[in-house]
Amino acid sequence: MAIKTNPEQLNLLKSQMDEANRTSHFVIFESTERDSGDNLRLITDYDSFREIRKAHVDQADMRILQDIVPITDNLARWAIAESQAAHDNDDPEVLADLERYTNAVLKENHIEMN
Repeated sequence: MAIKTNPEQLNLLKSQMDEANRTSHFVIFESTERDSGDNLRLITDYDSFREIRKAHVDQADMRILQDIVPITDNLARWAIAESQAAHDNDDPEVLADLERYTNAVLKENHIEMN
C-alpha cells in the first residue's frame, strides 16, 4: 500500500473535499464500452463526468449510478490514490491502491465492485 495517512490528514482532506463538493459534487458512474460490452464503475466530480462523457460519446455509454457521494475516509483515500495515479500511473502499487479504494467506495455505497 503506497498511501500512508493519519486521522488528522484524512480529516483535513475530507474538509477540503467537502468545500470542493459545493462546486461540483462527487458521483459514481458506470462506463460501458460499445464494442466489447466491458463496463467499469468510476468516481469523479460531476463536471468531470460531463467532460468524460462528452469526450467518449462515440465509444462508450455512461450513466450515473449514484449522484452525490458521501465524503468518507474511503473517498478521501480514493482521492489520494487518484492524485498519485495521475502523477505516477506506472507504479503497480499506486494503481493497486486506486483499485482498492475505488472498490471500497463502491462497496460502502452498495454498488457492485469492479
